[in-house]
Amino acid sequence: MAYTTRPLRPGVYVPLPTFFDDNQEIDFDSYRRHLLAMVTRGMVPVCAGSLGEAVHLAFDERVSLIRFIRETLDGEGLHTTPIVAGVGGLSTRETISLSKAAADAGADAGMVILPAYYAASLNTDMDQVIQYYVDICEASPIPLLLYNFPSNAGGQDMSSEVISAVIKKAANLCGVKLTCGGSMGKLIRLQALVSEDTTINETRKFPFLLLDGLIADLTPWMQCGGHGTVSGIPNFVPVASMRLWSLLNLPSATETERKEAKKIQGILARADAAAVPGGIRAMKYALNKLHGYGIAPRKPLLPLREAEGEEFMKVLDEAMRLERELTGVASTPVLEN
Repeated sequence: MAYTTRPLRPGVYVPLPTFFDDNQEIDFDSYRRHLLAMVTRGMVPVCAGSLGEAVHLAFDERVSLIRFIRETLDGEGLHTTPIVAGVGGLSTRETISLSKAAADAGADAGMVILPAYYAASLNTDMDQVIQYYVDICEASPIPLLLYNFPSNAGGQDMSSEVISAVIKKAANLCGVKLTCGGSMGKLIRLQALVSEDTTINETRKFPFLLLDGLIADLTPWMQCGGHGTVSGIPNFVPVASMRLWSLLNLPSATETERKEAKKIQGILARADAAAVPGGIRAMKYALNKLHGYGIAPRKPLLPLREAEGEEFMKVLDEAMRLERELTGVASTPVLEN
């Protein structure tokens, strides 16, 4: 079966949390509210990823989320908005099955983190890692992004050499997301590869994407040839995040606009530094306080204790004040006095 997929473009990609009700079932009403709050501001939704608790979702639940997102977007007239879905499994076979099911449900691309269970064995021979991505890309009916996130992959950290080998061998690999130490160096090396080897883009449906996993790095990332971010921070501060993206993409920014971008970048970087170690527990605590969404991840994870959550909210206060300033007046510079 041939699939017509929407192209992925440079931009802000937002990894959506999966909200649960008091019975630990998916809360589709909250999911819909949050989804539309993000995509109507111009972000691309990423579902069933690390912040979406993919490992806590059954196969059918992951597929139902994708189908729900596509139906919701189409119902709101957002027909051109693509969907990126986490389709990484514990084996090549499972990942291929997930990618096919995701395509059937309406996903336009998949994102794949390395399997974590046999991380030690995979690390003994990088040819296994390269072959994994080659195999799943060949079998997937939709383009795939390689996701390098050692913290959630049993410590596996793919080098730029390994990633380059995958890019060269897997024409259906459409991009990478780097949430890892040394990501800027890897970006520079991968960007050089894509620039020097014109066949990489010539053999793909749309230009190869180099995406950052931390909005804290977005300014230098873009300056070094990156194409955007897949960050959890826009879940809290969508207006500020998109304002920064807009400023960084101005063809010739004024001094005032450069100062505004620098200020916003600093605030979001400080929020990112607090949010990353807090993970999904911190995210759900904050979104519960801000919007009333379910506070609990799926067990065995438990909600943050109130004292921990309040400390996190204090750290987010600077970013939330910026968001309130920008809401409704996003074109107004936000500068120090």
